Amino acid sequence: MGILCSLFLGKAKAQDAARKDTLTYYRGQIDTLDKQIIDLLGARMKAARAIGIYKMAHRIGVVQSARFEEVLQNAIRRGNQQQLSEEFVRALYNDVHKESVHQQEVLQAERKKD
Repeated sequence: MGILCSLFLGKAKAQDAARKDTLTYYRGQIDTLDKQIIDLLGARMKAARAIGIYKMAHRIGVVQSARFEEVLQNAIRRGNQQQLSEEFVRALYNDVHKESVHQQEVLQAERKKD
């Protein structure tokens, strides 16, 4: 009976360790992906600032509603392919757009100071 109990407990400990290793692995993936998301958002805002400079030089308004709608619809389609809800993608892109506009408005305010 002692051997069976030891075997059972050993198997249970091994299963717990495997679960923890699996959890650790996927958490590591999430940590890496989160860093990439932030890096990509930073790169996107850098591009938004470059666009802001172009818009100022050509006297184009910060908000271009038709362009945002095009970007949003493309993101919703792409998100759908990745099993992301439209509501999530819409909320995410509204926030990203809001930050892009903010980045461009900061540039304009800085330019007015000069």
